[in-house]
Amino acid sequence: MPGDAPISRNAVHVIPSCEFGGQVGVACGDITPPDGIYFRLWGSAKHDQPSGVHRPMLATCAVFADNAGNNEMALISIDLSWWRSKEDEEGVRLAVLKAAGLDEDRLIIQPTHSHSAPMVDPDLADKPGGHLVAGHRARLIETCIRLVDEARGKLRPATLTWTTGRCQLAFNRNFPSPEDGTSLCGLNPYAQADDTLLIGRVADAEGRVLLTLANYACHPISLGGGNTQVSPDYIGALRETVEKETGGAPLLFLHGASGDMAPRRAYESDPRIADKNGRELGFATLAGLTSMLQPGMAMVFAGAEQSATPLAIWRERPAPVNPRMGAKRVTVRLEVADMPTRADLEKQVAASTDRAATERLNRALLRRRAVGDEREMDVSFLIWQLGDAFVMAMPGEMHTDFQIRLRARFPKAKIAVLNIANGSLGYLPPAEEFPMRTYQTAIALHKPGSDDRVLEAAARAINEMIAA
Repeated sequence: MPGDAPISRNAVHVIPSCEFGGQVGVACGDITPPDGIYFRLWGSAKHDQPSGVHRPMLATCAVFADNAGNNEMALISIDLSWWRSKEDEEGVRLAVLKAAGLDEDRLIIQPTHSHSAPMVDPDLADKPGGHLVAGHRARLIETCIRLVDEARGKLRPATLTWTTGRCQLAFNRNFPSPEDGTSLCGLNPYAQADDTLLIGRVADAEGRVLLTLANYACHPISLGGGNTQVSPDYIGALRETVEKETGGAPLLFLHGASGDMAPRRAYESDPRIADKNGRELGFATLAGLTSMLQPGMAMVFAGAEQSATPLAIWRERPAPVNPRMGAKRVTVRLEVADMPTRADLEKQVAASTDRAATERLNRALLRRRAVGDEREMDVSFLIWQLGDAFVMAMPGEMHTDFQIRLRARFPKAKIAVLNIANGSLGYLPPAEEFPMRTYQTAIALHKPGSDDRVLEAAARAINEMIAA
């Protein structure tokens, strides 16, 4: 009962909630791009500019602080596709960092990775509609700066509670061709997929929901090259479905380790398919929210009750909330994959006459520029602690195998793995996938075994934070 004395975190026969107690502020803003902006993201697309907007594009910011309102950490999710270069990403993030006055390890900016969201690289200025990119980019930066300031102004005592749900939207996307066995990038019903959905609920002292977080590993590619509308993909209907049932509290989507995951319906032209996918994930999120206890509560064995058979009675009881928080930057050295030189790729781009081939070559050139000409490079990522949970913000695209193995190391914690956060360094597939010659391995920037190095470095950092 609420009036009972709080139980000890070390008490026996207790099912604790995974929680963080401190202060949280939330703000949300519109970042829908202007009509006619450059909008070519698929090699198969036959258009360069959008015909309209499916759903509004949003930026959502959550600022976390300790009980005194100090040690702020800002997490921003933005409806963008991906970064085309280091300069592209840093130009946004460093501007927000400077304006917010935050240390570099206390800001995470993550695109939702919708493949129907335009890019904001200034180098696209010469494309059809590219003259609108600079203005959209400037408004994006201004909005992110404003949202951090607004979220700080809304900081209030709150509890972040996590639970694990399940959703069957995502499928493995390495399908062996029935004709010749080569790997196709699409739904593979014969391989196991990770259905883990990590759900966070931020609620105030009165139990009102302030924010929902959904961390799920599924590429936002409901819509493909035939879609002509700007869209947040399935994230739009996910937000609508959840926010409708939580009093309008914003939903912040955390794109998970989805390197080898795609939705059941993918590469479609009809935006209604994206909405269908989003509702599926939204209902799964609501199921998880419904299962949660009230903030600051745990399930405790309350004794036996004699009936036709002895009954084990469990009841909700107040439990202490973990106030610990921290941020750690981790750097690991990775071997660069073998790939053509920049000069060779530039020649191939100049000679190409096929639109899809040219798109692939341009992306290969961007990958080569991203890693430079050295055989090894340092890759940095962030680990945040929020009470009993950890957030890993990785610039690369990890596969679901990675998050499964990392979570297995820490069964008592909740761990959210974020792809394409604070950078964009391509795929880091598991070593066993390389012989399959999948799309992800063909364009990976780093050699097999790189994901293992990242895993070990992340596990060491989490262990150090737990022990501190």
